[in-house]
Amino acid sequence: MNLLELPDITIEGGARGESAPLVMVLGGRAPSPEFLASLARGCELWAVDRGVEACRAAGIAPAVLVGDRDSGSAEGWRWAAERGAATREYQSDKDLTDFQLALEIFADERKNSEKNIILTGALGGRFDHLWSLTLSFLNMTRAGVPFCMMDDREGMIFVRGGEAYALAFARRPKALSLLAFSPVCSGVNLSGVHWPLTGAELRRDVPYAVSNRVEGEGRVEASCASGTLGLYWTWGDAF
Repeated sequence: MNLLELPDITIEGGARGESAPLVMVLGGRAPSPEFLASLARGCELWAVDRGVEACRAAGIAPAVLVGDRDSGSAEGWRWAAERGAATREYQSDKDLTDFQLALEIFADERKNSEKNIILTGALGGRFDHLWSLTLSFLNMTRAGVPFCMMDDREGMIFVRGGEAYALAFARRPKALSLLAFSPVCSGVNLSGVHWPLTGAELRRDVPYAVSNRVEGEGRVEASCASGTLGLYWTWGDAF
């Protein structure tokens, strides 16, 4: 990932991944049609069950549609199929979630891929769904590079050891937080905020680095020497 430009944020940096990301649209809180259209520009687009409804609202047919059809409408599935989407339908009685199945399909088709994966329609709603999809996303081992989860209300990028990112906010976030997804994240640097960090150590069991404030011109830089760090922001009360 070299550059991702959206109406309210530009993200630069990252050490891995092909230039054109894969965007997966999930069935959580739907992004606005305008945000999805901007996010999907120049990217491959997949939908996971009810995620097809957000694609339909934005007028952008996914290349692949995966799920058990328990949340996406029959009209939405038909709309995608008529526009060339490769549909992968499963029974509702299954062990894996629709999102986990989508990751498995991608891994089987794109062995050893380094394509960055962006999730939208992943936030909001039930905590158990969010917890499951976040861990499933971060623990991808066979294909793809988990890059970020975002919509027009909030977002989070994943910063791994040796990576550095710069985020330019056109619309100042209400809050910005760091979340350690590894037991220990070392060598953490954060600038452009009210409480900067230099060479800090963040621990998963002591999540104190939350609710920071973006200052200055709205440019935030973050890096991590080891571990996996989540850089989260919200533009308001993300309900």
